[in-house]
Amino acid sequence: MTDIRYVILSDLHFGAEHSVLTALSERPAAPGDTGFSADPQRPSPLLGGLIDGLRALTRGQDRPPVLILAGDILDLALSRDEVCTMVFRLFAHRSFGGGQPAFDPHVHYVPGNHDHHEWEITRENQYVTYICGQPADAELVAPWHTTRLEYGAERPAASSALLTGLARSQAGGSGVEVEVSYPNLALRTPDGRRCLIVSHGHFTESIYSLMSRLRDILYPGQRQVLPGDIDRLEEENFAWIDFLWSTLGRSGQVGTDMGLIYADLTSPSDINDLVANLTSALVAKGKGPGWLHPPERWVLNSIFKHVVTQVAQSERGTPSVALTPAGQAGLVDYLAGPVRGQLRQEWGYLPEEVAFVYGHTHKPFVALRSVPGFKAQVSIANTGGWVVDTAVPAPVQAGVAVLVSENLDTASLQFYRQDAGSAPVPVQLLAPPAGTRPSAWHAELAARIDPAAEPWAPLAQSAAELVAQRHRLQTATMAIRDAARSRADRAERPRARFTRPG
Repeated sequence: MTDIRYVILSDLHFGAEHSVLTALSERPAAPGDTGFSADPQRPSPLLGGLIDGLRALTRGQDRPPVLILAGDILDLALSRDEVCTMVFRLFAHRSFGGGQPAFDPHVHYVPGNHDHHEWEITRENQYVTYICGQPADAELVAPWHTTRLEYGAERPAASSALLTGLARSQAGGSGVEVEVSYPNLALRTPDGRRCLIVSHGHFTESIYSLMSRLRDILYPGQRQVLPGDIDRLEEENFAWIDFLWSTLGRSGQVGTDMGLIYADLTSPSDINDLVANLTSALVAKGKGPGWLHPPERWVLNSIFKHVVTQVAQSERGTPSVALTPAGQAGLVDYLAGPVRGQLRQEWGYLPEEVAFVYGHTHKPFVALRSVPGFKAQVSIANTGGWVVDTAVPAPVQAGVAVLVSENLDTASLQFYRQDAGSAPVPVQLLAPPAGTRPSAWHAELAARIDPAAEPWAPLAQSAAELVAQRHRLQTATMAIRDAARSRADRAERPRARFTRPG
């Protein structure tokens, strides 16, 4: 039996009510109340099923697999900090407690956009460690915004104090270390021929590089660094990413109101509301770039509307296709630019075989892509996501664990998928890319999984029930939003004047 050496998960969105990994309490709805609330002290049935399934697959190995968390693990955008952390604590308890741990104590973590603030905290702590370790008269380098591709090459080490502490608070977790890489983590075989790169993938969508593109529009002659520079890309956009996608959950009622708007970006009214809030808040909170002068701020509104409309029409707003044309172009651009540039800068060469695993879109798929500058087609695997944010089923949305062998072969195990019917969708491996045959690794794993047996059949049943519950939640959320908009429209409607007859 070939060991599973790595397990890659992303977009768990712990703490978010629309995550099937966050348990919900359900009660009768009331005006302004959906009737649903997160219960962070109780594990979701699918959370337990996910860990139990992975533990069953790796039983008998000499050592457990290394877990790679590829971003949006905590939903800091739309959930409260204490709720997110309590759900992660449940995940750590199920992973490392109860006897045989499901994962190696060294956990890799590649933050995404919804938990980007965890990278900012880690980066600042890392820089403090660097400063305090220098001689008294040493010349210091400026703060950096990214890590090296290989975690072992990072000095000083970058570790998440929050996630490490939460894991260590649980039985069996005393030796856990959550090691942070951002925005890319690379693994490679000893001979250097093959490598696998893990990223959350938010930079494959244009809105996450908004500040870079805004600068190019306003000051086209100032750019001195090629777009392929990963550190410059993050340096120009980190405050913008942190502002919107990692702070709304800590913004009280404002965050709640923005969450209602974010619930349905297919609505033109919601897009207009979101753009207006972004423009005023970005300038008021000082999160805009320093080079944006007051006379030019009017440009933000039109640019935001253009970009937000693009997002609404791309991955999150298009739950009917696995990857839109814009998403395909963004993926290739990110690989050909920042990823290729980082490989050449740090390693001095491009490996003969490259695989890229990312999440972010919530729509898993496997494919081969021709990417300029790479020696062969890049093997792509998307991990999907564990949230249900539509009122009706979106069959392309699913949650996947990418299983990786010692030789960096990959296979995508689908744990749940939304379905137009009510019947559970079996746990199964995604088929290999069109036109290719299953690898020996894929075939071996398929033989080890019987969807009709334990633990897979109960897991599929739980997933179907939780998906249906989230559809009810989304329907109730949109009803509250529509009611609030109707009240606002009535309040703004001018009163008709009374005219005396005759």
